[in-house]
Amino acid sequence: MIRVKRLKKTYGRTTVLQVPDWRLEPGSNAVLIGQNGAGKTTLLTLIAGLARPTSGSISVDGSLVGSRGAREVTTFVPDQPALFDDLTVQEQMLYVAKLNGQDEPTDFSVELVERLDATELLGRFPQAMSKGQRQKAGLLVGTARPFKVLLLDEPTTGLDATSRITLIETLAEFADHGGVVLSSTHDRELVEGATEVIEIEAGELGSQRDDD
Repeated sequence: MIRVKRLKKTYGRTTVLQVPDWRLEPGSNAVLIGQNGAGKTTLLTLIAGLARPTSGSISVDGSLVGSRGAREVTTFVPDQPALFDDLTVQEQMLYVAKLNGQDEPTDFSVELVERLDATELLGRFPQAMSKGQRQKAGLLVGTARPFKVLLLDEPTTGLDATSRITLIETLAEFADHGGVVLSSTHDRELVEGATEVIEIEAGELGSQRDDD
């Protein structure tokens, strides 16, 4: 589903990420671990098509990142969700769905509303929300469009204990049905629930654990 070939990202003379041939297959629920600044977010933004590699290539579901084919199957929720302050969460979910050719938000996002006990957030504006509430709102809006690959940057940050466990279970179920999840995290419980754990150190992939 995700294919990385001799990927390199540099800023000036500084190499911030260097990844040899690497892949994630359908059914993967993988996490990236490492110190802050190790390259986790850089890798996610490159796979999401929000940045361009200096060299090498990435494909998602057989399409090069940046192409329409890759965009149609990939969604990314950053650690600080980009939300419109003048639209309610429900309005933003519907807006994202319609931008992607859907009349309504996906079943995944609708179910996530119930699972995260976030119904009361639907009519609210993000500017008045706590960090945890904004995190939930970002997850709801980010998954309102169809996707096969879900990229998450520190998805459990700010969530209460019950919501964290619920989200971890939901991600595992999505992968069990053939989707791909790739998260960066410092959350021990999210790591324990993953099928693959990939360590990044100084911009390079290190040890990898496969629990399948």
